[in-house]
Amino acid sequence: MRWGGTNRSGPGDDFFERYGPRRRRRSILPVPWRWRYELGAGLGVPAGLDALATATHPMAAVAVAAAGAVGYAGWPAARNVLHARARTVLATHRLRVGMVQCGLLTWSGRLPAVLWAAPRDRGVEITLWCPAGVDVHAFHATRSRLAAACWASDVEIRRHRSRAHIVVVLVRPQPGPSATRARPGEAEGGG
Repeated sequence: MRWGGTNRSGPGDDFFERYGPRRRRRSILPVPWRWRYELGAGLGVPAGLDALATATHPMAAVAVAAAGAVGYAGWPAARNVLHARARTVLATHRLRVGMVQCGLLTWSGRLPAVLWAAPRDRGVEITLWCPAGVDVHAFHATRSRLAAACWASDVEIRRHRSRAHIVVVLVRPQPGPSATRARPGEAEGGG
């Protein structure tokens, strides 16, 4: 184990407890930032609809909510944008969990911070700010475990083109059942 833990044995195993860096106390300050989309959807949308109903008429809030539901159900482009954003939020949460489980932390317990996450054609691109002690090589060493944590088929990791402390992770989703089936009219075996 990197720090803490109960499976220690041997006379020099308490060296890091005595002389190593002290573990940081967890801060609650990054929690609202990490959960901003969920807080916005869970608190912001109902508060906005309530403010609209209070300022105008309650049916105005019902009409806006119904228009949103119809737009989601009937407009494929809007549905694709919302699904891509949901995949992005899920990938950032899963990557953060994977980094903790793989030990991609500094000795004092700091995680790389998510600077930006955006859906791309090939998956979700997540840009991370790495604190001192974590670099792109640490990510390459845990690539398969990060892919498993993100529920992805593969994770591509590269260093930012001009900054060594910024790592760009591309989470490539697992292909769905439609990607493995032959299209109608295609003959199996080629030809």
